[in-house]
Amino acid sequence: MNNETLLVIFVGITAVSFAVQAIVMLVACIMMRKAVKAVQVDVQELRTTAMPILAKSRDTLEKVAPKIESVSADVADIASMLKRQTGEFQLVASDILDRVHRQTSRVDNMFTNMADNVEHASNVVVHSVGKPVRQLTAILAGAKAFLSVLTTGRRPSQQVDVVADQDMFV
Repeated sequence: MNNETLLVIFVGITAVSFAVQAIVMLVACIMMRKAVKAVQVDVQELRTTAMPILAKSRDTLEKVAPKIESVSADVADIASMLKRQTGEFQLVASDILDRVHRQTSRVDNMFTNMADNVEHASNVVVHSVGKPVRQLTAILAGAKAFLSVLTTGRRPSQQVDVVADQDMFV
């Protein structure tokens, strides 16, 4: 085999390989074109169904956006008003509790003073009434003994002990 024959064989093999490569490229191109067309159809279908939804969403959002802003501003105002009123309520509640504490202390002092005065008055009554009653009891016991001696002429056999009980009068 000579060089020319080998060269023709290699050129033929190269030509066949180029032809096979061209066919493969052509098939790949055709497949790619079909895939692109299928994707375009899918995208077009997606656009036809999604675009009205997006348009309606945009319209709804444009209509609702001012209302949402208004509501959020109102909520912020309400929150600040509640915060301010809560602070005022705390001040009023603490003032009321302070006044209640002072009045309770005042009423407690009044009742304590009244109880002390009642106790003092009862002690005064016991001492001012008890002492004359004891003295009167002693005088009556003496008079009874005197009368019994006068009537019988002698002393009674039994001596009467007069014990003044301070606890009789409260």
